[in-house]
Parts: sequence; structure tokens; C-alpha cells
Amino acid sequence: MDDKQKAMVFGAIRFGVGSALVLAPGFAGRVWVGPGADGPGSKVFARALGARDVLLGLRTMTAVRSEREAKHYLVSGYAADAADVAATVIAWRNLSPGRRVAMPLIAAGVGGLGWLAAKAAT
Repeated sequence: MDDKQKAMVFGAIRFGVGSALVLAPGFAGRVWVGPGADGPGSKVFARALGARDVLLGLRTMTAVRSEREAKHYLVSGYAADAADVAATVIAWRNLSPGRRVAMPLIAAGVGGLGWLAAKAAT
């Protein structure tokens, strides 16, 4: 897989995750934080977070398709993932033991893949 394909796949993954948060904020939020994500306020934040990822994913894929540089979108994405890790760690004691470990690892893993994709796009 070449660098453009990696960036396209990464953009598509980010778009998919963001779409899940926008379209099913209760379900996607429960995966991340648990039953507390069912409230209407939590759904607003899940949708807002999802919209961020939809936009970053679309911009990444659009840049690749139009032969433009996608690196700055990839960098923005992994910076956002780092913020997601920090937000999850801050909420540590309010999360179930499984989510305390899984969610920061998932966000860090996605961010790491974004970092690798951005590095390859150099």
C-alpha cells in the first residue's frame, strides 16, 4: 500500500468513526464512556466530536483524491486523538476499568496510525 492509499484509508476510518458518533451518539458514546452517554447533553458532545472526525476524514480523502497535500489534515487528526486520550485520562475514575484501559489505547493507536500516515506523507 502506498502513502496515498494509507492516507485515504486513514481518512475513511476517521470518517466512519465520526459518522457513527453523529448518527448513533448514544451507542458510540456508550462504547467510550458507558451508560452515562445516554443523556441528551452527552449526545450533543458525541455528535460534535463526530462532526470533527467527519470533517477531518473528508478533508483527508478529498486532498488525496485531488492530488493535494493531506499531511496537515493527518496531523490535525492525530492531535485531536491526543486530546481524546487526555480527556479520557482526566475522566479516569468515572470510567469502568475496561474503558480506562481500552479507550486511551484505542485513541492513542488511531493517533499513532495518523502520525505514521503523516510522516509517510512528508
